[in-house]
Amino acid sequence: MISVLLLSHNYGKYLPDCLNSIINNNNSLIGEIIIINDKSTDNTKEIVKKYMLSNSKIRYFETEFLSLAKSYNFAVSKSKFKFITKVDADDTWEKDFVSSFFNELKKNSYDLIFGNLNLINKSGEFMSLKKQKKSYINSYIKYPHGSGTIYKKDLWKRIKGFDENLKYQDDYDFWLKIKKLKDVKIGYYSKQGYNYR
Repeated sequence: MISVLLLSHNYGKYLPDCLNSIINNNNSLIGEIIIINDKSTDNTKEIVKKYMLSNSKIRYFETEFLSLAKSYNFAVSKSKFKFITKVDADDTWEKDFVSSFFNELKKNSYDLIFGNLNLINKSGEFMSLKKQKKSYINSYIKYPHGSGTIYKKDLWKRIKGFDENLKYQDDYDFWLKIKKLKDVKIGYYSKQGYNYR
């Protein structure tokens, strides 16, 4: 099963769409939804508490890191399942993201899988398709977007998580450290399952 990590800092206006897209995916594959409210001053807490009334898989934490890297490391440390996926609170998933990507990962024994992205505007309307290439697998310079991937929690442990000294490019650093591991099988799936705002 999969641990879904969701980080929010003042993204209350987008959070319902994000949560609905997660809940509308294959619930049998999702073991938990870990929501990190990183010092939000909007209505993030109230929205999450409302969803918790009808979804027992949601686990809610409040932090004051104001740091993506620290928040994601904290979220992974709290996760209970073998596989991890993260979603930004202003983004959404396609309805078959979890089932299609996870099945592809399991079928090919991948340690990490990534695919293409739908680029959406502030209103949530489709703008264009961003193809993330299979050649990224063999590249250090080009790397897939950090969200919209599914990977083994063991990868995070082996590279000791996200570098908390970085304020930017934490996804790139994460990718570089994974690429340096010799026995990791990375897969590209030519399908778009993640909607990036």
